[in-house]
Amino acid sequence: MTSILDRSAVAIEPLSVEAVRSLVAAHQPPCLSLYLPTHRNVPDNAVDLPSFRHLIGGFEMALSASKPRDEIERLLHPFHLIASDVAFWRHTRDGLAVLASDGRARVFLLQRSVKPLAVITGRFHTLPLLRIAMSLQRCHVLALTSREARVYEGTVWRDPAGSTLDRLDPVPLVVTPGGSPSEVLVRGDAIDEETVEPHRVERGMGPAGRAGTRAVHGGVGSKRDDMEADTEIFLRYVDTIVREQVSQPLGLPLVLVAGSRLAASFRGLSRNDLLLDEHVPKDAHLMSRDELAAAVAPVFAAATAAQVAREVRGFVHARDHDLAAGDLADIGRAAVAGRVATLLVEADRREPGVFDRVTGSITVGAAAGDRAGSRAPALDAEDLFGAVAETVLLHGGTTLALARNDMPTESGIAAIYRY
Repeated sequence: MTSILDRSAVAIEPLSVEAVRSLVAAHQPPCLSLYLPTHRNVPDNAVDLPSFRHLIGGFEMALSASKPRDEIERLLHPFHLIASDVAFWRHTRDGLAVLASDGRARVFLLQRSVKPLAVITGRFHTLPLLRIAMSLQRCHVLALTSREARVYEGTVWRDPAGSTLDRLDPVPLVVTPGGSPSEVLVRGDAIDEETVEPHRVERGMGPAGRAGTRAVHGGVGSKRDDMEADTEIFLRYVDTIVREQVSQPLGLPLVLVAGSRLAASFRGLSRNDLLLDEHVPKDAHLMSRDELAAAVAPVFAAATAAQVAREVRGFVHARDHDLAAGDLADIGRAAVAGRVATLLVEADRREPGVFDRVTGSITVGAAAGDRAGSRAPALDAEDLFGAVAETVLLHGGTTLALARNDMPTESGIAAIYRY
């Protein structure tokens, strides 16, 4: 997407629980939170920009009661930048979230629709984002052949109907220190295939990422032996690059797509702890990106199911030792005290009410009313599950949304305590 957006004022980024965690932290007030349902295709998306501008107008009216004109313009600057970017509005998805403070905005293009909302508060309104983020996971995909390797990043969306993997985006890799990033690693990056035997040269990042070469000496052997040795050199090279540049910095699960024999060879030498046990046994060279996404989704879904099963077993074990709870009131108090290590929430279930983020007390079913300082539509009763999850994130805990049948409690919420 070609965009004229000023990156110092507007940052478009992928949604994740970690992104929401950073938004829950304190920011310079006032904090402006805008949510808008959008459309992927014409003519439906013709209403998106006018709706966005209408919400900006609500911000301007609210701010004019207490802010001078130059301050209003500074606060709304990123919103006006987005509104004026024609390319941006040609590539929307199902929902849009823009959260801005101090003249800078973070933008999320969402795979799920959201209700239109524009509020100005002392902290970002992140509950809609968090609800979506808890139902997604990111992963890396390594499409591997004996001659080239490509890495993609994708987002897996979980809902009651199953898991789907959004479009795969290429991950650029640095082949040599100081060199330009490339979307593909080729055999020639690791091996000088024109070198005369018995010397083969392996090019690599070297210890601790330093550039280096080493000669691999061979004696008299068949051409097939040479080819297999070269393949092993290339696979070790790919494993090192992917581990150091992709897996270690981001910590996302890695799904391998490769023929069965090649996959077995790669798995036997890989040192990447994030490589999933299951792989896609297909020739990646013959697959389009959409075909890759469709093939990877069930493998990643199975890995996610195993993770959910581990979390549920962990809850049962912790409850037997009085280190877990399934009562919302108890969990609310524990959340503000920073005691919750892991929170499990039933996906798409909401409990309306008011959550006191200081004491942890909960009033079920009450209306939250208008937010101070905003003439935008009022927020009705708060999503208690989401509010507790926000607090857990703020104190460094983890959150996970589970299908109803996977939840270990009837209450729709469960917590594993730190102590």
